[in-house]
Amino acid sequence: MKLQSKTLRAILFAIAGVALGAVTARGSVVVAAPASGDIFVAFRATDGQGSSTSYIVNVGQYSQFRDATPGSTITLNVGNVGADLVATYGEDWNTRGDVSWGIFGVSPGASPTLYASKEQATVGVQSDPWIGLSAANRTSTANQITPVLQGIGGYQGSTSTDNSNFGVLQTNSSSASSYFKQVGTAGTSDFGTLSGWNSIEGNFGDGTAGTALDLYRIGSTGVTTPGYFTISDTGVLSFTSTVTPVPEPTVTVIAAAGLLLGVSRRRRPSA
Repeated sequence: MKLQSKTLRAILFAIAGVALGAVTARGSVVVAAPASGDIFVAFRATDGQGSSTSYIVNVGQYSQFRDATPGSTITLNVGNVGADLVATYGEDWNTRGDVSWGIFGVSPGASPTLYASKEQATVGVQSDPWIGLSAANRTSTANQITPVLQGIGGYQGSTSTDNSNFGVLQTNSSSASSYFKQVGTAGTSDFGTLSGWNSIEGNFGDGTAGTALDLYRIGSTGVTTPGYFTISDTGVLSFTSTVTPVPEPTVTVIAAAGLLLGVSRRRRPSA
């Protein structure tokens, strides 16, 4: 009976230990694989605390920003990004001029679509858009973005942080999968020489209130922007839509047809 009792207690302790591990090991969860059209916000430092580490967060599909109500602001629910930033770059991350943030993404394929940010010179005033790129140049740039998301040491397959199931910490390296390498290599454009992106990043030298990043879509039909991203002192990411609504094609056609019909009737000679 004593042996059975000891065995039972051992089993119960083992079960409790497994349950406790499942609760506390949040940081050991592998992040979901990136999908085509996902948008990523990345942070890095060039000096001091965190200078060997980049922090990358998947904030979801581009379509949610494209389809946002014009003039609205969306608060992104991607975990406690602020806690991760403090843990990685220190309490003063939000005032450090050497801590940068940028936004990127890709929809791969024969004619890929790229997504890249550009800091506003004056917060609230749209930046000059990135130039349009040929299919060949978009493909070259996509080939530099993809390793950061899916290559060995990239986002895919990495474990999440303790504070966000969407965020990962990446050791900076000279590998093509390193965000730091892709945007921090002197003398080259971000994500390869054919992107034309001199820098997709802003920094926190003027505080979080002094930086905003326009999101640009670079595709076969040209360059567009649905709006811009901001971040608070506590690390809360937000997106503000600036898109002007475009009438549905059917509505436009019907209106034009009605106008033409009215003109035709007015011009019809009387009997």
